[in-house]
Amino acid sequence: MIDANFYMHEDDKKALDALKSFPGFTAIIKGFFNNWNERQARILFMSSYIKASPTQFSKYYEMLPPICKKLGIEIPDLYISQDVVPNAFTTGDEHPSVVLTSGLLKALPEYLIPTVLAHECGHIACKHVLYRTVGASILAGTYLFGLGRLMSLPLQVAFYYWMRCSEYSADRAAIICDGGSEKLNELCIRLSGYDKAIDADVSPEEFRNQGLAYRKYIKESKWNQTLEFLLLHNRTHPFMAVRALEATEWANSIQFKAMMGK
Repeated sequence: MIDANFYMHEDDKKALDALKSFPGFTAIIKGFFNNWNERQARILFMSSYIKASPTQFSKYYEMLPPICKKLGIEIPDLYISQDVVPNAFTTGDEHPSVVLTSGLLKALPEYLIPTVLAHECGHIACKHVLYRTVGASILAGTYLFGLGRLMSLPLQVAFYYWMRCSEYSADRAAIICDGGSEKLNELCIRLSGYDKAIDADVSPEEFRNQGLAYRKYIKESKWNQTLEFLLLHNRTHPFMAVRALEATEWANSIQFKAMMGK
């Protein structure tokens, strides 16, 4: 078992601390849980999604135990939902559930599904799920209950920023479970447009170089940085080429190699 504190991304920790310091944040959290009930989500999942188990969608369910053991968490419920959009998410607090869409299972080769599951379990291990559930619900307008009035624009921007930073920590959990960043790199490429039905040559190195070129381009001018902010300020996930680059850099770091005994 590897403690999440050893691999959480530095920006994840800083962004969450900054988020908690915002005026109104505590009121929003309290208001959300006065109105939202985790059991409602479980009722929806149990009634409308397919629950994986040792005897149903078993090949996906059996991917979970070794991941959860390595990350030191209980095995969450795993559901498959009918949705053409390739996606995966984790929700809940006391009893987290991981959901994979049918579109994701169609888009990805099977050997990358454990990487997706490790990423989602990384959110659980890093204790992201509580605040991500609140952020995803309120920012999407699903559970407002008047809470939108408390969600100032700076607070919205801070919430989105933390959610993006938390993705890097979850990616690191997947890298730990995979023993390297190769599969996460491929996952980023495939979710950028290279699904398993496409017969084409791809270069992970070239894709990461896009991330390097992007970094350089953004640093070239304040205007580019402004345009980046406008593109990112209401996104819950970082750009894929940047994620692939971040993953590789961390997998090559002294921190990761020491953690893995390399």
